[in-house]
Amino acid sequence: MLIEYQAIDVDVVSHSSPVSNETTALLALTTNSPPKEVSKKETSSKNILISLLPSFLLCAVIWFGVTPDEELTVTAIHLLAVFTSCIFALITTSVDISMLVLTGLTVLALTQSFECVDHATGTLTECRLCGEINPLTGDLFQCKGGKESFKQSLEGFSSSVVWLIFAAFHLGKAVEVTKLGQRLSFIMIKSFGKHNLGLAYAIIASELLLAPFVPSNTARGGGIVLPVVQSIATTLGSTPESHPEIGSFLILVGNHANLLSASMYLTGMAANPIVVAKANQLFPNINFGFMVWLQGSIVPALVCAALIPILIRWSLGINREEPKRGKHATGGNNVVLHAKMELNKMGPMTTKEWQLCFTLVGCLCLWVMSNVIHLDSTLVALLGIVVLLHLGTISWKDVSGNTKAWDTLFWLGGFVTIAQHLSEAGASSFLGHKISYAIQHFNLPPLPSLAIAYFLTTFMFSSLSAHTVAFVSTFLDAGHTLGANPTFLIAFIAYFGNLGGCMTNFSTGMAAMYYAPGYVARSKWFMVGFEMAIFYIFVYFTVGWTWWKFLGWE
Repeated sequence: MLIEYQAIDVDVVSHSSPVSNETTALLALTTNSPPKEVSKKETSSKNILISLLPSFLLCAVIWFGVTPDEELTVTAIHLLAVFTSCIFALITTSVDISMLVLTGLTVLALTQSFECVDHATGTLTECRLCGEINPLTGDLFQCKGGKESFKQSLEGFSSSVVWLIFAAFHLGKAVEVTKLGQRLSFIMIKSFGKHNLGLAYAIIASELLLAPFVPSNTARGGGIVLPVVQSIATTLGSTPESHPEIGSFLILVGNHANLLSASMYLTGMAANPIVVAKANQLFPNINFGFMVWLQGSIVPALVCAALIPILIRWSLGINREEPKRGKHATGGNNVVLHAKMELNKMGPMTTKEWQLCFTLVGCLCLWVMSNVIHLDSTLVALLGIVVLLHLGTISWKDVSGNTKAWDTLFWLGGFVTIAQHLSEAGASSFLGHKISYAIQHFNLPPLPSLAIAYFLTTFMFSSLSAHTVAFVSTFLDAGHTLGANPTFLIAFIAYFGNLGGCMTNFSTGMAAMYYAPGYVARSKWFMVGFEMAIFYIFVYFTVGWTWWKFLGWE
């Protein structure tokens, strides 16, 4: 039985957010004397070095301890050492990912641990061998190791995938700056927010509607939807300290809705295009583009969307007893009134909102027709940014001040460089063969084993993008070696790379932001996450599998 929300005649109370606490702390630090600040910085630097020691040790063990053979060249071992130590540092330390990538690229460039082109034969060779005699031809390798190795270290920054993600961040920023995303969320709540389940479905619908246009799941969930969710919870008299039940329900629904919307669209999460790029490289006959991605995800994702609020409500026990309200609760549909009030405050749609609407719809149409008009998806996204800049919808200050976009451009470009050369040097296929051998040794079915293992490995990461960059090549290579159905394999890797973030409160920045208000205890978050993980795997191996067979993917 649906429980109607009860009106409360209490004012919305403003609570201190983590951001405000951090701001207070920073202001307090400004009163410290300069010597103390220097001392703290020195201590921080020492802590960083100490925390990185295990990663340096791991790198050294692989770099010097692994013997090169026919499968692994010296360059492949060096790339594997740097890549593995970077991933280990991401898991075990709080060091900025860009700092790790810069360090790794510098080490690889200095040691000439990249693949260079031999201009005599046009084939790839290890940069460290440039100028030495080719044992096959007796001629010198015609390449300049030092110069070309540095050039190779910058290769990932010219990747269209990296620039697509960069451009998508700015389109998301436009949605935030113009407040179009907030308006859409309030419209959904006004339409469906009379009951607890209706409100949950409104949050999910908001995510699914915003996801194609806001590819940063952190920006979408944390910057657009979460503030609305918190505002509604507070309006209902639910705070972490007083009657947190309904707030916990909304927070968990928002978190899982974000991950689901990220999996549903190619543009739903920043790293999704990386999966497609690797898949198209490994399986050139399969064009897993925007429409194919959506075609495969839409049915299982909508089934999940319909059941997520019910499952979370059951897990929290809300279906067994009426959620506790604020002490002044009397009856009515206060949530809808709150949404109407906020929409009235916002007024009619502004010119900038209309400009953004037309631009985003135009981009979406061009993405859908990309196979017909032969326009690269990245070019379409950049075209959208250019249009918004010239219309004055956003300013160059909005672009230059979008630090998340620039930071992502740097670390992702660096990671793509290392991942590409790992593949070219044979390290990815080597790891894929090892995984394949393990699956064959234990007589496990290839496709379910790889898909479930990929899902569960997200538990080790604090970034879905980092997880994708780290493992997508390895798991696709393993599936290719084992002869798994390529389209099914790509689909599972594509969708599970996002849904796997459901298990922890640190899997992505968005999850950390939803957890931060304190509505849900860590143990409860993990318990619900484990239950939802089983649910997602079950749905995609039943409903998803059946739907993909119907599409003729088998």
